Amino acid sequence: MRLLLLILFLAGLGPFLSEYGLKLASEALILGLYAMAFNLLFHQAGLLSFGQAAFFGVGAYAMALLVGRAGWPFLATLPVALLASALVALIVGFLSIRLTRIYFTMLTLAFAQLLYALAHKWYAFTGGDNGITDLRPQGALGESLPFYYLVLVAFVLGVGFLAFLHRSPFGYALRGLRDNRARAEAVGIDGFRHFLLAFVLAGLLSGLAGALQGALQRSVFPDYLYWTRSAEAILATILGGSGVFLGPAVGAAAFLFLRVAVQAQTEYWPFFLGALLLMMVLFFPKGLAGIWLGLVRRLARGVQRGAIGG
Repeated sequence: MRLLLLILFLAGLGPFLSEYGLKLASEALILGLYAMAFNLLFHQAGLLSFGQAAFFGVGAYAMALLVGRAGWPFLATLPVALLASALVALIVGFLSIRLTRIYFTMLTLAFAQLLYALAHKWYAFTGGDNGITDLRPQGALGESLPFYYLVLVAFVLGVGFLAFLHRSPFGYALRGLRDNRARAEAVGIDGFRHFLLAFVLAGLLSGLAGALQGALQRSVFPDYLYWTRSAEAILATILGGSGVFLGPAVGAAAFLFLRVAVQAQTEYWPFFLGALLLMMVLFFPKGLAGIWLGLVRRLARGVQRGAIGG
């Protein structure tokens, strides 16, 4: 019900936003989808990946190459972007998941940086640090409001799919593996296959976010593959709260709007962000969504006690 109300609110909000507001809201939804995809690994499977930028960037470049070089319509490139991201995630996941903890994290980071270096230097194919520009979608999608609704539809479908996974036997199996892999495998759950599938699905959704971001910005550059792009998903998840289903999306919106507000006042955004995250980790580990749910529950208990007392 909460998700449905959020969707209706976002759908009704579109016509009242300015051009800048539509772009900012679209970017928040894209980052929210990206952070939710990352949280499939982080919270559900207990895997900390620093390589999500690899799949974000592959999706963006697949879209950009097909639109900018082959002249494809934007919508027709999305299935290819999803497939390319999923394929790269399959390869990276197959090589990485056999490792554990910090070794897994560092190997995913290494693959992302390898792809970043390739995109940065391969001028004939990717344009190098000049990137691929002039990627405005054709037709109505070139306008801010229709594109916002396209992003909203992609966000709803992606989050709906993740919600289905969360409540499915696959989701329960992932959480069982996260909590005690040896015990879960002892009852017949194949840890490697479950983790690999989660890795591929997270990569696929990250690629969708990358393709949408490239179209929103009308350009794709190698920094789509840089480690800081992975850090954005991690920071949004921590800020919003990984333990709440929509927490990463809430954190993504807060992260983006805080960045805009702070950068308008000072150039010390990284310092402000670092102080905020330090405060969240030390005093509010459940994130913004966790704080909100806690307040709602306290209020509900207070109302219930008042009703009983009355």
